[in-house]
Amino acid sequence: MKKGIDTETLAGRYASVRFAAALTKKAFAESLGVHPVVSGDIELGKREPSRDVLVRLASVYGVDINWLLTGKRVSDSDFPFPSDPGNPPSADTGPAALGNEETVFVPFVDLEAAAGAGAEIADWAEVSTIPVPRSFVAPRKGERIRAVSVRGDSMTGIGLDDGDIVLFAPEERSGDGVHVISIGRSLLVKRIHFDPAGRRVRVISENPRYPERTLEGPELEEFRVEGRVVGWLHRY
Repeated sequence: MKKGIDTETLAGRYASVRFAAALTKKAFAESLGVHPVVSGDIELGKREPSRDVLVRLASVYGVDINWLLTGKRVSDSDFPFPSDPGNPPSADTGPAALGNEETVFVPFVDLEAAAGAGAEIADWAEVSTIPVPRSFVAPRKGERIRAVSVRGDSMTGIGLDDGDIVLFAPEERSGDGVHVISIGRSLLVKRIHFDPAGRRVRVISENPRYPERTLEGPELEEFRVEGRVVGWLHRY
């Protein structure tokens, strides 16, 4: 049993998975596609994890479900804890702690990018990490990707829904495509098209309910591309 965690209970074993991943309660819940309150109730023993949560634990963290439910392992190496729980795994070495070579850890910025009218940018956003399948970001390194939550329905035409987690590459800011952008203090996810002459930018939603917007003149001074969207984690 790890210090401070009672792995004799299902709730304690569930909490130990988050502890080993060095994630905040909110980031851990989002990685499993559940509300933080639901995940918190599981840690407190107020409810048991659903089948969907069990599937996500197995696929994302390599957890032995038999161990989670009963406390019995097939072998001692099914779910090793990191040697230093106070030191979270790095973007490309996290899988060693989780026993899953196909996972990388991406910095998650606790901001909401609006797929709609715009979400205000916070000056001091909390940054944690979330596990992401390596194939979602390859050939890029996990540490060079950022993740933010999405709010709104203006990009549903490409399958990006309210509550999804967008993965974007801050080093990739040129060219037409779907990007995380900021206009003034608003953070958004939109499809953008650049005027070849550099005089205007078209900001396009993937939902006919939202009109296209053209930025030009003084408006362009407040426009910034934060990074190209390379994928997203869909929440069911």
